[in-house]
Parts: sequence; structure tokens; C-alpha cells
Amino acid sequence: MISLRNSALALAVAMAGLAAAPAHAADPAVFDAATGRLRFPILQIDGNLKFRDVVIQLVSPGQLRLNDASVGAEISFTSAGNVLRIPQLNFGGTLYPAVSLTSPGFTLVSFGDVVIDAGSPSNATLDIRVTAQGTPVPLITINNVPKPTNQAAFCNDPALQQTVLENAGAAQATWTMSTCTFSGNTGRMTGTLTITTPVAAAIPIVANFTYR
Repeated sequence: MISLRNSALALAVAMAGLAAAPAHAADPAVFDAATGRLRFPILQIDGNLKFRDVVIQLVSPGQLRLNDASVGAEISFTSAGNVLRIPQLNFGGTLYPAVSLTSPGFTLVSFGDVVIDAGSPSNATLDIRVTAQGTPVPLITINNVPKPTNQAAFCNDPALQQTVLENAGAAQATWTMSTCTFSGNTGRMTGTLTITTPVAAAIPIVANFTYR
């Protein structure tokens, strides 16, 4: 396990020599070198769901790029390729623009509410209740979400599956779906969450979805 001090040092070394440039977005990501934690005011997951107040424990920055043209206006994480894209990164009081971290090592510390852009075409509120190994986790509610048109659309939506992982507090775990049903206003997914840290375990998950 890489220590917090080493994770901060790794990021510092990776950014050494990179020239900061003026940046004007209101809410940058902030890296705390003392704790090795990276904080995001809002983090978008796979181009869909957005989580407020996300905190991760950075173990390794992976491959770091500055002024990466693929970085857009939103702080985002793409699970395909394991890439964090950060329009502004506040490191030691200096703002660095268009930062990307490819294959970073991190663990999820905490996250807040889940939101979806108000402008998204939608007409429903979605309540998600997740039970992990028989223990219920707090209700998650998503406003202004499009309701799936059929069972195939519901069961094959990666954003919903990612929400299950996030709500179970295991964003970096592997999710294996066992069953999935959808009846128009309600859906249900069951499966197994496989984690490797801090211990290896396979956790049964049940997620119930209600559109209203």
C-alpha cells in the first residue's frame, strides 16, 4: 500500500515543471497534500449521473496530462479507460488547467447527493433502494430522469449499474448482474459486488428502482 505522503509526493512530482495558466471556472477540484485526498464539488460519471461533494483517496495519480484537449467543462470520470478529467485542479493554491489522470489509483471516501442536468429530457423522479449483504443503504433519489421504454433499456443502462455501485460505497468494485426485471414503473437488479480491498469479498446486492 502506498502511503498518503507518497501519494501526495507522486502527484507533486508528476506536476513539477508544469506551468499553471489562468482559469476562471468557479469550482475547481482541490487536492490536499496533507491527507492525499482529492475533492470534487460535482463529479460526472460516464457522461450521465452527477454526484455532489465527492472525495477520493488518491493512491497514485497514474498518467497525468496538463492542457489535455479531451477535458471538457465538467469534472468527469469515465469508467471505460479509467480516466479522470478535471477542468481546474487546485494544488497548493495554484490552479492547473485541463488536467487528466489516466488509470489513477484511488478509493472512494464519500459522496453527496446525486443530480442530473435539469435540461435533460425527462419526466420522472427515480428512487433507488440498495441492500448490500442484507443491510439497507440510504435512499438515493434522482430528479428529472428519463424513464426506460422497456426492460432491455433498463437492464442495459450502465449509468444505473454505476449508481448501484456508488450507492453501495464501492465505486471501484466489480459488479456482476444475476437478474434484472422491469415492469414500466418499477425495476429490480440483483447481483454480486466483488471487492479486493481492504479484504477480498463477494457481497450480494439487491437494488429496487421506482419511477414516479
